Amino acid sequence: MPVVESENQVLGISSKARYQAFMAKLPVLPLPFTAKCGFKYEEAKDPDSTMIGKYVKEFEKVYKKIQVSPNVEALLAIYPTDDLLPRLRTFDHQGAVLDEQDLKFNPCGEEPGFQHSEQLTIQKDLTIVILYSTARWEFDAAYQEIPKTRKLTVTKKTFKVLDTGEIIEVK
Repeated sequence: MPVVESENQVLGISSKARYQAFMAKLPVLPLPFTAKCGFKYEEAKDPDSTMIGKYVKEFEKVYKKIQVSPNVEALLAIYPTDDLLPRLRTFDHQGAVLDEQDLKFNPCGEEPGFQHSEQLTIQKDLTIVILYSTARWEFDAAYQEIPKTRKLTVTKKTFKVLDTGEIIEVK
């Protein structure tokens, strides 16, 4: 009797087995985890390049994984933009994407009259707190800050990764 490959099987390996083999090679992200501007994310070593495209988007790099619940895992991927954008994506044990959330909102940096910074914390209970601040001020022809023109805006966003893999914003 001939063997028929289903959509979920490639070369005799189920999609679940492929996903589990991929995730098994990734380092675990110790929690709590905090990253500020300039944090050096290092790409995970030896992710299987033949499988990586199923779990990360084009140009993303794999960083580390998080065990969310017995049936859900998360992958922290890094997307190169003007700055590095951490992105959390959750999966079921079959390798199906459940949810994803960008964990940075603006590039960090400073220029005359402007400074932006962000801090990301993933707590042990999978609450994610993102604090970002932007300072703006007027400056003179020599780029010196004009006194009493500085305005600071601080924003806090909180997310929670549920046991189901859903990532919700906590208001």
